[in-house]
Amino acid sequence: MSQNGNHPGRPRDPRVDDALLRAGLEVFLSSGYHAATLTEIARRAKVSKPAIYRRWPNKSDMAIDTVEMRAQPEPIPDTGSIRRDLTTFLKFRIELWNTPFFRRLLLPLILESTSDQRLAQQVGARFRTYRTALDDRVRRAIASGELRRDTDPTLLIDLLMGAVTMPLLFSQEALEETEAGAIVDRMLDGFKRPAKRSRMAAAVATSKRKRRT
Repeated sequence: MSQNGNHPGRPRDPRVDDALLRAGLEVFLSSGYHAATLTEIARRAKVSKPAIYRRWPNKSDMAIDTVEMRAQPEPIPDTGSIRRDLTTFLKFRIELWNTPFFRRLLLPLILESTSDQRLAQQVGARFRTYRTALDDRVRRAIASGELRRDTDPTLLIDLLMGAVTMPLLFSQEALEETEAGAIVDRMLDGFKRPAKRSRMAAAVATSKRKRRT
């Protein structure tokens, strides 16, 4: 719950908090983030508009709490194959990003934060941990030798997410879950540890070099 709307006095009723967040989610999903109004949220929750302002000073603060109530970090599997695990993770993300929750609430909120420093700081502080599990999985793949030792986990994750978010930002068609494997394959090509050549392959390569000389 946002701390900006807290005031001294009579303790707030958590049942009202919950009713407001659920009403807020309904309005955000039906009207979209930009068209949603606190007046309509108050009406649906059957409370007065000041009841909202006692908890949230504005719509964006309420939207952040609404997102936090609904969204959960995607599970990051660890099957021993970084390709398989990243593909599974990306499928979860593509599925989420094709939902009204993402398109009508979360994406508009994130885009608004790009021009509002206060909101950007709040979004970053509240949802920074959502990358932690993925970062840890990439680091384990580096330690096991699946990925090169000089792999930058932040860069890898940014490239992976960028392949999905760029179409959304420019209003292109959303990706399909079936495309996840191909995206991961193309992205991992630059980070995979080179495969060791067999003795036979090395001998053939040496023989070819000798014949050329």
